[in-house]
Amino acid sequence: PNCSSSCPHIPKTHALAAILIQNWYRFTKARLETRRRYSLSIFQSIEYADEQDQLQVCNFHFFLYKHPGVSQVVDEGLSLTEFENKIDVPDSYYGPRLSFPLTVEDANALLHAFRNEQLLHARYVLQLLCETRRVLKEMPNITHLSTSYSKEITVCGDLHGNLDDLLLIFYKNGLPSEQNPYVFNGDFVDRGKNSMEILIILFAFLLIYPNDLHLNRGNHEDYIMNLRYGFTKEVSKKYKDHGKLILCLLRDVFSWLPLATIIDSKVLILHGGISDTTDLDFLNALERNELKERIPTTRLSKHIANQNVAGKTQHISSSGSTEPSGSNLPPDHALEEWKQILDILWSDPRSQNGCTPNKSRGGGCYFGPDVTAKLNFFKTGLGELYAR
Repeated sequence: PNCSSSCPHIPKTHALAAILIQNWYRFTKARLETRRRYSLSIFQSIEYADEQDQLQVCNFHFFLYKHPGVSQVVDEGLSLTEFENKIDVPDSYYGPRLSFPLTVEDANALLHAFRNEQLLHARYVLQLLCETRRVLKEMPNITHLSTSYSKEITVCGDLHGNLDDLLLIFYKNGLPSEQNPYVFNGDFVDRGKNSMEILIILFAFLLIYPNDLHLNRGNHEDYIMNLRYGFTKEVSKKYKDHGKLILCLLRDVFSWLPLATIIDSKVLILHGGISDTTDLDFLNALERNELKERIPTTRLSKHIANQNVAGKTQHISSSGSTEPSGSNLPPDHALEEWKQILDILWSDPRSQNGCTPNKSRGGGCYFGPDVTAKLNFFKTGLGELYAR
């Protein structure tokens, strides 16, 4: 009516029809947005419930009984030649044949093979993992990068076994190189069907460009998470004869992944987030490989429960007894180490100020902009924080 009175040349019926269409449009948009929000809420509830269950696993002996191969220790002295001598590659194998040190041609051969759904032979997988572990052991807990050598650094979030996503990233943004550096921010595995291929590609480029491709650890680089979310099953299916050995070596490789990356002393990149107790100097000094996924001892679990922290810090000795992780560390120190790791892997940002336990995930916290600002001001002068 208002439109009709202000614009007399528009018939009243036309104005009513326009208003009706406008109302229908707004109603449909509101309904779609409501559906989207409810769907996201339901998805997060299911996802967080599963992850919370994983953080609260209590029966480690049952786990070892059901999966004895995962408790196997992989000799850190294993070399490329030992796998070459112990594992034959048959003439009938038509996939990529790797030689070390790797070249860009090897990485391109891997990309081509995986596009065509070929499988890399177990010998080359084990050799690649051995070399990756050797390189990762030389890296610090927190990697420092600078854009003075390249105009930009590409940061990629969770891949979760989706090879098409990685190939699309490389297609649009180019392959990793000295002129095109990348940071992959954890959660390379689980959920998708090509987690193994993604690891192989990332590790290959890491060996070729150790100063230009960087990997942060995510909360799914964890063998207990892998049991539920599909990666363990994927490896066992693809590498039946050598699956257990590959999984054991991967567990060690995961423990050596760096924890965070800092660019230009301004941008902090980590998988989860921070808390009001996050200490970058403390994180940079701890021995990250000693903090494998461990269940809390009875003595420590009470402290963890009191602090609303769910974690895994138990070490099972060869005699079957339990002791805190970090054999020479007091329990309180071991607990603090695990809490720091838990926070950066599991925390989530929020718009409200403050820091509260992340009850949805069962570990880490919800942190507000004031917590980020406090870390920036008092610790490293960081300007931005990138998390999942």
